[in-house]
Amino acid sequence: MPQRPVVRLRVPGTRGHLFFYRKMVEYPGRGLAAGALVDVADRSGAFAGTGFYNPESEIAIRLLSNRREEGEGFIEERLRAAAAMRQDLLRLQDVTEAWRVAHAEGDGLTGLVVDRFGPVVVAQLWSRGWYERRESLRALLGTIIPGAVVRLTADDRAMDNEGFELPQEPPPAPAAITEHGARFRVNFATGHKTGFFCDQRDNRRAVASIAPGRKVLDLCCYTGGFSIHTAKAGAAKVVGVDLDEDALETAAANAKLNRLTVEWRHADVFDVLRALPRPSEFDLVVLDPAKLARNRLELGKARRAYFDMNRLAFGAVARGGVLVTCSCSGLVSEEEFLDIVREAARSADREYRVFRISGAAPDHPVSTLYPEGRYLKAVFGVVV
Repeated sequence: MPQRPVVRLRVPGTRGHLFFYRKMVEYPGRGLAAGALVDVADRSGAFAGTGFYNPESEIAIRLLSNRREEGEGFIEERLRAAAAMRQDLLRLQDVTEAWRVAHAEGDGLTGLVVDRFGPVVVAQLWSRGWYERRESLRALLGTIIPGAVVRLTADDRAMDNEGFELPQEPPPAPAAITEHGARFRVNFATGHKTGFFCDQRDNRRAVASIAPGRKVLDLCCYTGGFSIHTAKAGAAKVVGVDLDEDALETAAANAKLNRLTVEWRHADVFDVLRALPRPSEFDLVVLDPAKLARNRLELGKARRAYFDMNRLAFGAVARGGVLVTCSCSGLVSEEEFLDIVREAARSADREYRVFRISGAAPDHPVSTLYPEGRYLKAVFGVVV
């Protein structure tokens, strides 16, 4: 077995780190290609881990393991273990046909996200290392999930930051999947990210459990996840609001697929909330915006947006009704998000009695080495 290249760090105390920036790394010289799998040594020469090296990225090293690994076989072992956990431990196939197969750092596969939607598997590549192994990854996923159509995607920012360009592939045909008895059409031609948000699966079920007989306002409804589940559960009325016309087209198709009646509004949620009469008819409001802080430079703007949206949402809930408010911005901690929500309630002259705080579904595990991976917050409370 050829000896793996070694990249040395400028800093001590590497235990528990998964990412190392360029300023923390000694340049190893010519001949080491971007995306290479390397061993990492700390300033004293002690072994620190194995990971992907990319001198073109601000994140120069993304660790995959803090143990000495022979070859690259451990990557296949981890991917197979991640898939087996969903099937054998979580038994997701009993409740859905869509789940996260691999959750990056949460499964020891830094920079790789894999989702399954029935017969289609979508792999998101967030690092140069995975890009360089894209065809072997495609083949491996085809063996782990036999018969699946494997699609590779990459975020524009990731490609810019990591220095690669993934050739565009024709999107697979839309797939119909089932989740807790509700059916959804996943449109890969227009879907955000991997086409459908599996992380809210258990929260959609929880919201549906309190929906019977209520009038529901689903803000930032995307393709109708909360709307469909609440309508199917017996809500008296459901209104879904989103600014994405393509998403609403898919949402309407999802309602038709389930033979449900939902009122869809193509509008900005701020405009809708400001125009609602007081007192409001809605006694169950769901607010689930897209990620508002993708980097630290956007944090200030994101905090203001969360405050403004929640303040208006509190005013949209009938007295004694329920507000379910969410944040998927990992840079905004749960504690900070709760502070924002409390301030928004106070500004709206409402009291918020929280009875449930949850996060992503269990197919989105969080590693103790990367607690920042706990990104989703969903807060349930009564508004009085």
